[in-house]
Amino acid sequence: WVMGFNPKDAVQSAKDIASYAVEMSGDIVDNAVEVLKGNVAEGTTNIVQDSLDIAGHSVQKAGEILTGRKDDEDDEK
Repeated sequence: WVMGFNPKDAVQSAKDIASYAVEMSGDIVDNAVEVLKGNVAEGTTNIVQDSLDIAGHSVQKAGEILTGRKDDEDDEK
């Protein structure tokens, strides 16, 4: 086992990753519409930024899977 690993945390973090990705997908669709309307530069830039936000969030949550969720540490004190 990895130090700090908790299966419940892993499941919750995976749910958080999926929820955030679904939430951000709406923004990506809106930006794709902007590209189709001819606003290619701004729409594409926003799609890339939203994708990077999803990736960053996923990395953070993956770290929580390995080290434990921060909100659990607060509960222990």
